Amino acid sequence: MRKKLTNNLGMKIISLMLAFVFWLVVITMEDPEQTKPLELPVTKINEELIRENDKTYEVIEGNTVTITVRARQSVLKDMTAKDFEAVADFANLSFTGAVPIEITVLRNSNQVTIEKGANTMMRVSIEDLSSVDKMVATKAEGTVITGKALGSVSVEPNIIRIEGAKTTIDRISSVYAIVNVSGISNDCSFVVEPVLYDSNGNKIDSTDITFSEDSLKVNVTLLDTKTVPVKWNINVSPAEGYGIESSDYSPAEVEIAGSQDVLDMINEITLEDYVAEDISENVEAEMDLEEIVKGLGAVLVHPETDKTAKLAVKVSEYSRLGASINFDSIELVGKSDEYTYSVIGDSSIPYTLYGMDTTFETLDRSKMEFSLDVTGLEPGIHTVNLAMTANQQVSLASEVPVKIKIDSK
Repeated sequence: MRKKLTNNLGMKIISLMLAFVFWLVVITMEDPEQTKPLELPVTKINEELIRENDKTYEVIEGNTVTITVRARQSVLKDMTAKDFEAVADFANLSFTGAVPIEITVLRNSNQVTIEKGANTMMRVSIEDLSSVDKMVATKAEGTVITGKALGSVSVEPNIIRIEGAKTTIDRISSVYAIVNVSGISNDCSFVVEPVLYDSNGNKIDSTDITFSEDSLKVNVTLLDTKTVPVKWNINVSPAEGYGIESSDYSPAEVEIAGSQDVLDMINEITLEDYVAEDISENVEAEMDLEEIVKGLGAVLVHPETDKTAKLAVKVSEYSRLGASINFDSIELVGKSDEYTYSVIGDSSIPYTLYGMDTTFETLDRSKMEFSLDVTGLEPGIHTVNLAMTANQQVSLASEVPVKIKIDSK
């Protein structure tokens, strides 16, 4: 038996080695090595060493680090940033403001190689520590459900202390608690982080800022809504020789919000009458609609467009337009069947209309009616003034005397 095992021992060893090489080749071909880039957040430790001297720091570079790792495909495909840890230990801070970042592989460390990014530095600037107390304002973004309107938005606490590098603290102009109210249908509360802005409305990075309260509670209440008409009585009269071309106001209706009890009592918004006499030029006027609605216990849903009620009266100077009417087209009011009536002179009777140019442009002459009142007149020659009726803003500029002859049949 021993002889059989040792027979051709060299060939057997060579065969075993070849089999191992072939196995490595197959494994390499079926599960090749690959690389993968990952971005890691950097954890900072021993920061209190800086604050002990009333100093703080601001990260210039290195809050995150990008590394490239190599491993076999089977290992690499499931790896994420959570499988690594990047730590900047401020105990190792250099006088140039550099902190080494140490990267540790937390899973499959014996099968993973960090090719790039292993020797990364965080760069910081050391500054005086400063603090400030700021009021917190609220900002609601989005639109609530149809039929509801945004009511009060309050924040707790409404004052917080902010601590950090003096250059950053000095830039802070406002602090906001921002909530998204899109689609909400009931009163609710949100928990949000404070957001900092400078005087130009630019957001300030708060990564290296310390807040007395990291979380703010924002309470939002909703109101019921109702659309009501706006009534504004416009009483204007033109000066002599002028006419009112148009008078109008806006908005004709507004959407208001409030408690249901208040809304049930409001059926329209009535504005104070606007009165103007003897006007000879265009008139514009405004009224604070928002204040009127607030006085009723409600608020405007769209104050950006409905805050002010605006009135516009357009005035035009009268002008004259000449025309003529045939005697046969004139109605004889009060005529007798015992007489005949005829005009002395030309049967085409000229007249002059008085009105605005805009009226003349749309004048419908078929709706103009002319008449002569001959009631009680006996045979002979008479002078009667032409009368005109029209459902339009025109009139006769002056009297039009017509000489007629009445004869017995």
